[in-house]
Amino acid sequence: MACCGSGKSRTPLEVYAQSLPDDADAAPMLFPMYTVAADVLLKMTKVEPYEKLKARGQLVDFSDDLGRAAFVSHQWLTKQHPDPDFQQMRTLQDAVKRILTSSGAISLDPATEAVVPTAKPRPVKDFQTNALFFWYDYFSCPQLHHATPVEDAVQRTDSRIQQADAITSIPAYVARCDFFLALCPVLDVPVESRVLTAATWSSRGWCRLERAARELSPNSTWILIRSETSIETVGTLMSFPSGSVGEGDFGVPQDRKRLAPVMRKILMQKLNHCLRVGDLPGFRRNFNLRMMYLRGLEIAPVNGLLPRCERGDDVVAEFLHQNGLRRVGEVDSAGWRPLHYAALAGNIEVLKGLLEQRAQVNWRTWKDEPMLGFPPWMSALDLSLFYRHHEATRLLLGARAHLVGGVSPAVMHAAGGDNAEGIRLVCAMGAVPLSQNLLGNPTFATAAAIASAEALEELLVQGRPSSMDLSRALFDATMFRGGSAELVQRLITLRADVNYQLDLPRDWSRLGRLLLAVKSWQHRRGRTSALTAIAYHLHGSTPLMQTIRSAQFDGAATLIAAGARLDICNCRKWTVADFAQGLSIPRFLQLGLEGDSSECRRVSLLAQSTSCFSI
Repeated sequence: MACCGSGKSRTPLEVYAQSLPDDADAAPMLFPMYTVAADVLLKMTKVEPYEKLKARGQLVDFSDDLGRAAFVSHQWLTKQHPDPDFQQMRTLQDAVKRILTSSGAISLDPATEAVVPTAKPRPVKDFQTNALFFWYDYFSCPQLHHATPVEDAVQRTDSRIQQADAITSIPAYVARCDFFLALCPVLDVPVESRVLTAATWSSRGWCRLERAARELSPNSTWILIRSETSIETVGTLMSFPSGSVGEGDFGVPQDRKRLAPVMRKILMQKLNHCLRVGDLPGFRRNFNLRMMYLRGLEIAPVNGLLPRCERGDDVVAEFLHQNGLRRVGEVDSAGWRPLHYAALAGNIEVLKGLLEQRAQVNWRTWKDEPMLGFPPWMSALDLSLFYRHHEATRLLLGARAHLVGGVSPAVMHAAGGDNAEGIRLVCAMGAVPLSQNLLGNPTFATAAAIASAEALEELLVQGRPSSMDLSRALFDATMFRGGSAELVQRLITLRADVNYQLDLPRDWSRLGRLLLAVKSWQHRRGRTSALTAIAYHLHGSTPLMQTIRSAQFDGAATLIAAGARLDICNCRKWTVADFAQGLSIPRFLQLGLEGDSSECRRVSLLAQSTSCFSI
């Protein structure tokens, strides 16, 4: 079937795209982009507010002719001050010094290297060849609680307006910055009774907005800083699973409303950019994920960029029209069909209409989608499960969608989306809850690896995992992003072995072992990266070794408190001490590795009760 055009003629969406002006995707900057030069940042001994630095003349209104800028995304340690004891900023200083004085490149994080073949490590010379400036909210935006007592009501009102303008300008600041630095060290903050980690950064609504602004910009890669020695380039959403801005943590509930129009603007700029540069598959992905991006926000929906099709009462025709597609069975340049994009959106009426017009429920994508982290051969059911579209899942299951057939079984995609209800739905239709993908990775371990807590609990009910399953899940959690104190302790409580050693012939499929062998060979040949190092040292390694390597130090504290052994060797004769050698690790972990586990117990308990603050 055709809609508003047929044959080789341009679709209305393509016509619309060509009409867009060059600045259609430009982000408005309503307040100057105040930054500090690298030398000023590196000499700081305390973090002072915008008002004090501006009065001393240390703020620079950044423009591209001055050099390059870095946007620093971080979480505040207290409600009143982002870093009262200079813990976080010291980590940033040490990381910047290392980058400015080293050679080579900032390695890709393991997931990016694995799923994005075109991704490249970030050369450190990019930081070194031009003057470098830093945007950091506390000294780049007006801070109302630092207004002087002599300011009159008019001045205070002006400061509020300027702060609001600066918040609205965050997407513009991110777009102007060559670098986006997520500053996420593990910090023990006993005075606030909490521990900050990369996971707590990822849960904060403000940080999610900043990250969304980066990942939906033309330059979507960013740099994760967990310590002076743990610095990685991130280039896919699968590297660091998060959630929508509206579902993030806000210490001040009103902030969620403040950020709603900003997030909507970020999305519209992304859609316009995709159209302006002719990236129609990119437009379709983001257009159909619009409800996910705006989930939890009170804001008008984005219904479509085009006037309604002549047959606007036909939901399928209107869907094809708004997506720049002509036929129900059309495969675009990304290897996706209309059915897959409708599944991204969870659009029940469109999915139903497509199936009625002879779309095949088990059509699969032909190519991978690296930025979203999807392999090839994804089905509409897989996509609906990942994005927690329950009604769409029921519809597709009713149409006899296959539960297996791609790289991973459908239940694993539900686990990837932390979709407990989706797991219940597919298991009721006969899915095997503890099934594996083609590499030999189990669904239960995958849920642990990406910290899908709700999915993990549902898989416990559906699959009744053995002690070996639990131990493998503990290992995978510490190897990837699930090694938090809370999740590690949960698995230990369930009988996971803290001294579990990975056995490649036992735990990975033949295909998985082949891929790991290639990466291990690359490491031996000098082509070192985070992923090749993992592959080289994987056989015989323990969860504690993995938490040290992945800088999940709160999880390491929990393992030490639970009695994890320090003397076990992996296949390379490395112990935990060898993995820690030369790394920047916190004091509580240093003590734990020396045999004193008391501080590790304290930090572990503190981390398990951690919550987040808002600016």
